[in-house]
Amino acid sequence: MSARAVLYGLLSVVAGAAAVLSFAALRDLALLCGFASQLAWLLPVVVDAGAAAGSLVWLGGRTARSARTFARALALALLGLSVAANALGHGLEAFRLAPEWWVVVIVSAVAPAVLGAVVHLAVLVSRPDDPPVAAADTDGPAEADALIAAGAGRRRLARELGISEYEARQLLDRNRTTGEPPLLAVNGSGRATP
Repeated sequence: MSARAVLYGLLSVVAGAAAVLSFAALRDLALLCGFASQLAWLLPVVVDAGAAAGSLVWLGGRTARSARTFARALALALLGLSVAANALGHGLEAFRLAPEWWVVVIVSAVAPAVLGAVVHLAVLVSRPDDPPVAAADTDGPAEADALIAAGAGRRRLARELGISEYEARQLLDRNRTTGEPPLLAVNGSGRATP
């Protein structure tokens, strides 16, 4: 048996045991915070599935950098939340304490927050590696610069370059913030000239 096979076997044992223990602790915390017993098991599912989704995108390496960066933050935040929630649940149970109202509020906010974060991650994963603005910059910088020099707004830029208004606004903002003059000058007739 290879060392890799042993490693993956041990990883499976640790992952299984950790998942069961963490699941029980998070479910118990949900119960302490007033979740119905039929629904309390969903809290650990949300936290663990969100962390798994983040980890897969982060460590998968086949997506855009922005998606991997967000996925890393999501995975680490949810793993930290899981550790903190496990400790909190055990602490409350050990001392037979009821959770403060703000703890209940935070625990209740976990599911919608994770849903929003995972939806955001899915959108980031579905985006191409290079945003269309970068394509417009490399495919037709002269045309974009000429339109900007002629005073075109975002709507005209979007229409004539075949990009979204958001991307056109990014081009205009880049032009304003870099302070770089357009590549082409505008002659007296309003037409761009090299």
